[in-house]
Amino acid sequence: MAFAPVIICSGCCIQSLHIDLYFINLVLQYTNKISSLTKESALNESEGTRPSSGVNADLAKKIRARRKKEISTEELFQKIKEGDKAALSKGITLIESSNPQSQEKAAGLIEKCLPFANRSIRIGITGVPGVGKSTFIEAFGGHLAESGKKVAVLAVDPTSTVSRGSILGDKTRMETLVNHENAYIRPSPSGDSLGGVAKKTRESIILCEAAGFDTLLIETVGVGQSETTVHSMTDFFLLLKLAGAGDELQGIKRGIMEMADAIVINKADGENLKPAKQARAEFRRALHLYPAKN
Repeated sequence: MAFAPVIICSGCCIQSLHIDLYFINLVLQYTNKISSLTKESALNESEGTRPSSGVNADLAKKIRARRKKEISTEELFQKIKEGDKAALSKGITLIESSNPQSQEKAAGLIEKCLPFANRSIRIGITGVPGVGKSTFIEAFGGHLAESGKKVAVLAVDPTSTVSRGSILGDKTRMETLVNHENAYIRPSPSGDSLGGVAKKTRESIILCEAAGFDTLLIETVGVGQSETTVHSMTDFFLLLKLAGAGDELQGIKRGIMEMADAIVINKADGENLKPAKQARAEFRRALHLYPAKN
């Protein structure tokens, strides 16, 4: 029998003894045919899949050897200093790790990178969720990269208090910037850190400066009125606002407003243009009530 039998059974067929005997004989013939093909038990363990003959054996060995080889701190530092983006990502992953061995290695890496710190312009960009921070950075960062600047974007994404996970989706909105040779984008989870930035954002800044990036854009998570940690680690603090998000009383409240070096009313196009101009006038009047900055 070359193929498995196809049998149609119904209630009247089951009552027919002739059909029952035919069906039993057919099953026995099929079982005997299978038994004659193999004498091994079906419960034996399989040997697993074998590598395809089309795989280059030498290349496979090199890949396995590379995975097992752990790069030293000095080698990682040299690659970061040469501007290797992959090495920079490994370095940031290392400093964000909670593994004790990784933390010890990260401390040595940061110590080597410290002499190259404070060689960039650090711009902090913050605002409420949905204000358009990632879209703004896509346009602003693209302009800087096209003008010859080496731009590094450190985007902080909120961490779930339920699953402890993070989407890290800010990079997805920067489709053009992520492919630019003068740009580097690194999303990081906020973790347990409050203030709008991640626990290791300062250390990540040092590594980016050691890699030769002269302009750093630090994007915070969506913030409220008192998350101002990014202000202490940047040279320029930019606050994005939306039209219609409050009145003049909202504008004179202290906190993140008085820390901002500039305020941008975002999404000011179409029907939002007139409300955006009104919001700009209200913020200008409110800012006159703030004490002068040093």
